[in-house]
Amino acid sequence: MGRRLLVPADRAPSRERLLATEPFFLRNLAQVPPDAPPRLLSFESDSFMDDFLAVAGGKRPALPRLLPWRDWSEPPAGLVDAHGQARYATATLARRVPASADIEAASGPAMDTDGIPHGLLAAEKNATPPWLRKLYLPLHERFNLISFDVVCAAAGWPRVDRKRIKGSGAVIRRFIPAAAGSPERWEDWIAVDERHGAWLPLLPTDLHSGNTVDPAALPAPGAAMELRLRTLLDLSTTDPLPPLGLSSAPLSLLPPDAGKAAEHCTLYGYLPVFSAAREVPSQLQAGGTPAAVAAALSQQTLTRLDTLFQDVAGLRSAALPHLRSLLDATVLPPRPAHTAATTITDDLIATAPPWLGQSGNTLAHTIDKALLEALARLWQSITAAATDDADIAGNVRSGTDLWLASTAADTASAPGLFDNLPGVSAGVQATAVAIWLSAAGDSAWDTLMRERLHQLMDAWLAGTALPPPAQGNAGLVGTDHLAVVVVMALLRLRGCRLTLAARLNRALYNDPLAADLKAVAADGKRQMGLAALAELAETLLAQEAARGDTQATPPWPPVTLPAQWILDAHRHGEAIAKIYARFDDGLAGAGNAAVDELNARIASIETDLDTAVAGLRAGLSLGAAQLSLNEQPPCGLLVLPGIRTASAALTAFRTAAAARYTAEPDRLALPEARSGDALPRLRFDAEHLYAAWAWVRIAGHTPCEPERIVWTRRSEPFSIADPTDLLGARPASIQMPDIPKLLRDIPRIARARAKPFAGMAAPPGSGVITGADMADTRRDFGIGMICNFGIPVLTICALILFKIIFTILITLPSFSWMLFLKFCLPFPKRGP
Repeated sequence: MGRRLLVPADRAPSRERLLATEPFFLRNLAQVPPDAPPRLLSFESDSFMDDFLAVAGGKRPALPRLLPWRDWSEPPAGLVDAHGQARYATATLARRVPASADIEAASGPAMDTDGIPHGLLAAEKNATPPWLRKLYLPLHERFNLISFDVVCAAAGWPRVDRKRIKGSGAVIRRFIPAAAGSPERWEDWIAVDERHGAWLPLLPTDLHSGNTVDPAALPAPGAAMELRLRTLLDLSTTDPLPPLGLSSAPLSLLPPDAGKAAEHCTLYGYLPVFSAAREVPSQLQAGGTPAAVAAALSQQTLTRLDTLFQDVAGLRSAALPHLRSLLDATVLPPRPAHTAATTITDDLIATAPPWLGQSGNTLAHTIDKALLEALARLWQSITAAATDDADIAGNVRSGTDLWLASTAADTASAPGLFDNLPGVSAGVQATAVAIWLSAAGDSAWDTLMRERLHQLMDAWLAGTALPPPAQGNAGLVGTDHLAVVVVMALLRLRGCRLTLAARLNRALYNDPLAADLKAVAADGKRQMGLAALAELAETLLAQEAARGDTQATPPWPPVTLPAQWILDAHRHGEAIAKIYARFDDGLAGAGNAAVDELNARIASIETDLDTAVAGLRAGLSLGAAQLSLNEQPPCGLLVLPGIRTASAALTAFRTAAAARYTAEPDRLALPEARSGDALPRLRFDAEHLYAAWAWVRIAGHTPCEPERIVWTRRSEPFSIADPTDLLGARPASIQMPDIPKLLRDIPRIARARAKPFAGMAAPPGSGVITGADMADTRRDFGIGMICNFGIPVLTICALILFKIIFTILITLPSFSWMLFLKFCLPFPKRGP
């Protein structure tokens, strides 16, 4: 058998010792290279890469010098205690001692002998922690690179063969000082997606000494950390944990044609100290499992709903007078005299057939049947398409007129109304009873129905049990039927607002825009609901009320307002909406589960109302109303808190809302926790200290040797400049408009099809009326407006206002320093 060369499965590691040191162009090549951290290099122009290669290749004598007052910074406030002392070990976490050649010459009483600022007083030198390196951002036109060499710790310190380099990168880690019960540590960034991530303590503080961690495949985390990672990555306990890797900035080998780069193994790359990625909310970084997060949100919902529901009775009391007035104005017929209804019923019972033993019950049953039929006719009339057209045209019917126009008053003449009465058999008895009941006439029956309707609505509004008819114990009308009456009142409120909106449209566009007002959305509800129509109505009323003020007079001819009862109905609806707006805010603050439970309750209420509408007469449905219950005032009156909502229903609501989190922690609790922080926290900020570790993946000399991961020492710590850092700010030119050219071009705007405007929207009550005197400049309590201003005009106004304020402030001693930030230089006329 021929000989075969066998490669062992477990390859033996190389015995060579590799060393990371400073790049060759920044150290003395005649000396033994030290085991040193990588160097952080800053450049000040867009051609920073060319500048770096020029320095590395020896074409440029030195790196850009650092300015102490700009490139060194005080420790962030969070890393200094109340006495000004650092909350970290300053001996180990210190700035790299710069060589004199690295620092631009500077002098002054606040400079130390090394040129680094410490304080304005000599005594502060020992009382404040040493200043640290500060890295600026690309918007400051400062670009940061990192670079290091890899050599073999052998005679002559030879470079590592460049062909063995299989990859390299730099990892930025964040410093966390020691706190109660936990030592200081460095945290690693784990990206959840391209825009979110979290800082977690995954790796040991020292990555240099004998550490072979692969940044692309981290070791399996402990049990506690695995739970946190599953929460962050939105994984269930059964999902496999994906391979974890660090966010690493790629590094490259210095090109061999850059000076003596071919004689060295030098790696370099851009160090990104700016990122748009944000930290996930702190709720998910507390170490809790999905179940723990869900339990916390559940308890929070319970607490907030308990507080919210404490004032339900007060809201109901505040809304009831407005609802009563709205019902009377829009849908309820006049209340008859009680004595008149009593006289009619007494006369009917007295003339009942002698063989009809339960005449009172029969009469009561018939009154409720007649009332249900009357409500059915009222419903049909209100939901008819012709009603919308009449409302838009301004022909809005009041409750009294609507009752008559819908023939609700003539219900006693309805065929079959007196059929199938309790205690009455078919045939002769039924005919006799029908003759007896119809003898009273339509007018009498209208009185009986209106009396019964008001009796029931009084009880419904009071939240008490519905009373049985006075003549007996039969009652066909339920609470859901009376809720339908409220729905009809809300539909008539819509009609009142339709006429107001149409009048505003006519004034603005010479067209009522009826199609827009009647448009229906995909869900079968009106696109312009009660709230949207209310805004239009308020616009008209507020502007018309301001006609006495010449500065607030609307730019349309005076609009003739409709009848006062229409305006009153709108205002009662607005009052109810404002009362329940506070409840809406509180409910939204109770969490998404409460909102979901509200939607479920809305669906349940809609089902009950649809059943009640069908109970008025077969074939009718709630869908004809096209009314959304998810806005005010319908939601507050009918859904939550509701006029007749019992305390038991509120208790069930809070329990069900809280249970949603614990029932579905992954679907509901975790997403809400992730979006819980209102203040976004960026991956990098000016409130922490950071440092960089570089790594390089090196192949073995032979196939028998495995590849190796070599980590450098930690770079010098650094802070990151705030975007508004004054010392790093670059000149920003703001071109003011050329006024002569501006005046010349104004007539050309239309033909050029130019749109040099900025739209500025002021919500209702947020505008400002300006005048020549201070007393004339005040807040405008009128409607919201969108005004278009030319951008050059805004720029001119801004400059004039700035000059006025600037002139005033510099006269004050405490603001005289602003003169130091003003420089004016004349410039010659532009050449060809």
